[in-house]
Formats: sequence, C-alpha cells, structure tokens
Amino acid sequence: MIAIASRLVASTIALFFAVPAIAAPGGEWQISPYIWIAGFDGTVGGSGGDPDTGSNADFSHLWDNLGLAGAMVNVSWRRERWTAFGDWTYASVESDSSTRVPALYDSVEGQIKGHVMQAFAGWDLAPSEDSHLDVFAGARYYNLDLSVDITGAALPDVELQGDDDWVDAVAGLRWTRRFAEHWRGYLQGDAGAGGSDLSWQVMAGAGYDFGWGTFFGGYRYLHVDRGDGAYQLDAALTGPFIGASFAM
Repeated sequence: MIAIASRLVASTIALFFAVPAIAAPGGEWQISPYIWIAGFDGTVGGSGGDPDTGSNADFSHLWDNLGLAGAMVNVSWRRERWTAFGDWTYASVESDSSTRVPALYDSVEGQIKGHVMQAFAGWDLAPSEDSHLDVFAGARYYNLDLSVDITGAALPDVELQGDDDWVDAVAGLRWTRRFAEHWRGYLQGDAGAGGSDLSWQVMAGAGYDFGWGTFFGGYRYLHVDRGDGAYQLDAALTGPFIGASFAM
C-alpha cells in the first residue's frame, strides 16, 4: 500500500510541475502560507473497536475542541487557461466525548494528527479578466495517526492506536473572482475516492490585495470516510483559516 501511495503521489506531483512546463513558459506563481484552526467531528475508532462499548466514539463537541492544524502552505500557478496548485497541511486536533454506555465507560478522548497533501492540475472553463472557473483533477495523500483513550467506569480503561497512509483520486471545481478594486473571493469543492470510501472538501474565502500581497481568510471543511477493522475514520476536519499570499 505504501509503495502504491508513493507512486501515485509522485505521479501527481510530477503532473503539478509538468503542466506549467508543457503549457508555456512563465505564468503567475503564488505561495500562500496560512494557519487552519480546525476541529474534528464524527466517528473514530481503532484496533479492537467495539460499538457496543464505545470504542468507536462519536465526537460532536466541535467548537469546544479546536486545535491548530500546524504548518500549512499552498502553491499555485496560472497561465492563460492552464492552472496547477497544491497544498500541504499538518493537522493535530483532539476531542473528547461521553460514551454511549456510561455505566461501563465514563468518557472517551480521541486525537488525529499527521499530514494531508494534495496536488491538482486544471483548465479554465470560463476565462475572463476578473474571473476563472477551473475544473481540476489530481490526488490527495493522507498520513494520519489515530488514538482513542477510553476511561473506564465498571470496566477497565481502554487505549486504541492506529496509523495509516492512503491516496484518493480527486476531481472538482474552483471559482475565483475579483469583485472590487482590491477584493477577491473564491469557492472550491471536490470529491475523491480510492483509499477512502469517500472524501469531499469545500473551501470558501475572500482576500484583500495590498501592495506586498494578499491577506485572506475563509473556512475549510474536509470530510473523510475510511473504515476497516484496525483503522476507522468517518469524520471531518473543519474550521476557519487565515493567511497571506505572495507572488513568486
């Protein structure tokens, strides 16, 4: 699995850099470091998970359990109707919840941490001076560690651990528009599958152009459904982000 994932990621990264080279020299490059204040909401589980004892736990305290999803950077390129863009996120978020059987287990705490990398190439369906509608395809790679700690009541404490890496093929649409002299907005949606049973993502944001670059903020929702006996994740990383974009 790791070898296949590595080949898919390498192929996607090669495509990301090949599109600018093939399409035409030059073009506009942007680098955008940002922070994502993310929480997670959904069902997580690990080795030995048992829905009857709460080992697969439903976390719903999203706003009470925010975490900073570490170092993140987005790189994008555009020339005429071609575009390519990629993103690296390091996520580390925690959440806690009561169990469905409080007489047996008192509470459960979960943590997700690791890397999410994605790379896409796209084509502008409706080019204009102030607006772009890009259809894109590529891959999203996950390398995540999952832990679930269950505090016992009538039964002893339980500690579950799991880690895995996988790749999804992804396709989607991205719309960007300059709607005032210094303002621009964008909206992106995509869906993928492969290593995941299903993953999907929605991002929306707006930015203000200064002389040195663009200051932006928005909201990102990434949902992943991947389940097997040793590693179960049907949850969303979601929350606001803020950053700055610079021409390269």
